Amino acid sequence: MGSSSNSEYSSRVKRMIEQTGSGIDEGSFPLKIFNDQDIYDAELRRIFARSWVYLGHMSEIEQPGDYVRRYIGEDPYILTRDETGQIQAFLDSCMHRGAQFCTADKGNTSHFRCPYHGWTYSNDGTLQGMPKKAEAYQGLDPEDVELESAYLDTFKGLIFGRIVDEGPSLEEYLGDFKWYLELILDPTEKGMTVVTDAHRWQANHNWKTSADNFGGDNYHVFATHQAAEETDDLDRGPWKKLPDNRRGEFNHLACTDNAAVSYQITNDRETYMGYPDDITEHFNSDLSEEQTELFRRSLFYFGTIFPNTTVVHAVQSGGWGGPWAAIRKWQPRGPGEVEVISWWLVPEEYEDNDAFMERSHRGWESLSAGGAFESDDLTIWEGISESTKSMTLDIRESKGNMQQGMDGMSDEVEILEDPMHGPGEVTTNGGFYDERGTRTLLSSWYEQMSREETGANSGEQ
Repeated sequence: MGSSSNSEYSSRVKRMIEQTGSGIDEGSFPLKIFNDQDIYDAELRRIFARSWVYLGHMSEIEQPGDYVRRYIGEDPYILTRDETGQIQAFLDSCMHRGAQFCTADKGNTSHFRCPYHGWTYSNDGTLQGMPKKAEAYQGLDPEDVELESAYLDTFKGLIFGRIVDEGPSLEEYLGDFKWYLELILDPTEKGMTVVTDAHRWQANHNWKTSADNFGGDNYHVFATHQAAEETDDLDRGPWKKLPDNRRGEFNHLACTDNAAVSYQITNDRETYMGYPDDITEHFNSDLSEEQTELFRRSLFYFGTIFPNTTVVHAVQSGGWGGPWAAIRKWQPRGPGEVEVISWWLVPEEYEDNDAFMERSHRGWESLSAGGAFESDDLTIWEGISESTKSMTLDIRESKGNMQQGMDGMSDEVEILEDPMHGPGEVTTNGGFYDERGTRTLLSSWYEQMSREETGANSGEQ
């Protein structure tokens, strides 16, 4: 439960949660929540056990027996397609002594055999056999034993899991953000497919820091990525259609109940995010007229679905490639540690186009551990992790600021009512001078954290 006693833990966590909730309307929050062991312990139970957490893409487990190893919070799960074609997700833990089955991150198998005592389960989670059953377990009915499974649901090829069976359905949870996900991750008839294995790397920062950054923070570009901003001799590609990419009419922030996305568009209806001209032949006919129109003008999307799933679809300026789509998961590994997992996706119509795939791969790599932008971010995020675990912030209960876009703060921000921008609350200059993305995600954090912990021994009523 962390380093504090139970009473200290309860009072500290409750106080920081209440400070977060009361500060949202004022644009403040306790900085300490970005690296605190007690808060982190509570997050695992109150947020990650109850939220819909991204586990993988349907294209990763296309055949019966395909599996990949994934996590909900810090719990290891096996995401697999069983022999009947159904998607399953099992805790990687034998029901005999708790041993793990998987030594590989992916593979194909019809059964999972425990390496400790040999209990064997089908990939539908049911117990199929055990050594010496007639001698050791004569009275045990195998039908009474099955692996612990997550509750699953899907949307546009994305597979989400949840530990507890409570709260909204996935469709209800995504709410109005479904409109933007359809545009970002399902623009063509055949849909998106995952290409190659995901990039994975460890970093010393809290999962909320990066989730917040990708939830619409363009403001950091001025300082963090200043070198790229000031470089004059870059090949800007489709970004040339933007005469001044600081003008409010081109930058937008859309927020829904549990998600926020920043995006840049042009006034040119043939921008197509840098895709080949024949992209129009592959447009998804299920998209609305407004979604199609927005995609035609699009350059760059990045957003976060609470708690820790980020989506990106973009063409990179500076000759760094694209277009490409990516799904990011900010996998918590501790209050000041995260594993970053980044999937590269392309429309299935283009996965055999070598020239396109090369450009797309360069774009995806530009946002990676060794990419031109990520290397700028990581050093700063690690500094946030180091400073926010300090006693000074704890003792003084110091507050961070997220007031951009609030009354009297940002004259550049204007609310849009144009249906082309979808059902979210949308502002111009969003992300540059509007921190509603941060306030939206912290509102979701507060809503989950202010509820009692899930579990038989948690005191939940």
